[in-house]
Amino acid sequence: MERVEKKYSQFMNFLRTPTPTLIGIYAVMLLLFSLASENFLTIQNIKGIFNNFAVYGIMAAGITIVMIGGGFDLSIGSAAGLAGIVSSVLLMKGIEIATPYVFLIAVLIGCFVGLLNGFIITKIGINPIITTLGTLAIIRGICYFWADLNPRVYNLFVQEFGRIYIGGVFPITTIYIIVTFVILTLILKFTRFGRDLYTIGGNENLAKLAGIPVDRVKIISYVLSGFFASIAGILIISQLGSGRPEYGNGAELEVLTIVVLGGIVVGGGRGNLLGVFIALAIIQTITNGMVLVEVPIYLRTVIKGALLVLVIAVDAFRNKRHLQLY
Repeated sequence: MERVEKKYSQFMNFLRTPTPTLIGIYAVMLLLFSLASENFLTIQNIKGIFNNFAVYGIMAAGITIVMIGGGFDLSIGSAAGLAGIVSSVLLMKGIEIATPYVFLIAVLIGCFVGLLNGFIITKIGINPIITTLGTLAIIRGICYFWADLNPRVYNLFVQEFGRIYIGGVFPITTIYIIVTFVILTLILKFTRFGRDLYTIGGNENLAKLAGIPVDRVKIISYVLSGFFASIAGILIISQLGSGRPEYGNGAELEVLTIVVLGGIVVGGGRGNLLGVFIALAIIQTITNGMVLVEVPIYLRTVIKGALLVLVIAVDAFRNKRHLQLY
């Protein structure tokens, strides 16, 4: 009887999350776009939607960790761009550093950016939005240092890293996303780090009183965000075959929309990666569908910006209601 009551309680808690609503929205979207365009439900188009999950999904995983802990990271797109262009320069003919070292350098770049953000936020005490906005600009400027090189990626392993299709249909990048989200879900649910992160996001002062090393946990969350940004950067150059300083530019808007739409609370303490994954599918499907029905490019940006404002407004309403209930 106790087990049944526990299962029922878990089911009711699930219904209170945004996830069921997101599933319903996604089903309606699939129907509408399939009616609007005969090309929407083709194998080729579905392959394209799944393949586009990779870059934004990996970055969304990183910013999810930061936001659960009450942080914010606007530098994730620039960090991905820097890791990508440095990697492509190192792979250029005439330099051609061994691939494992290139991957290691890219990861170290991302982790260093995260460490820098975490240190400034926790030890100096500067607001996360201001800090990461500043590092966004600094890193983007560094990216343009290599602008004239226009490095091409001829390394076969790097090319295939983000382009392989399993059975000729299913993109391997989707496997990366699923594995990443499953591992992070387990970490957030079953490890001390995950529990501490939720506690800090819920009430940082209470976390300090409970003896949780708040600064250390926050810094680790930013380092993980930088790590995932670097992986996203490698995926970008793998799929596009070159390194450009503008890669990752504006990604923070899309990633933030995905994460907030997925139920991660701005301010921390609540949310899960299942909602983020569904929100990722929704945003990528919207983007794909708007291209198929030939929505003007400027209007696509307006729609995404409006969606971001809408989901933040809904998030604020949800927070207000949560505080009233408790």
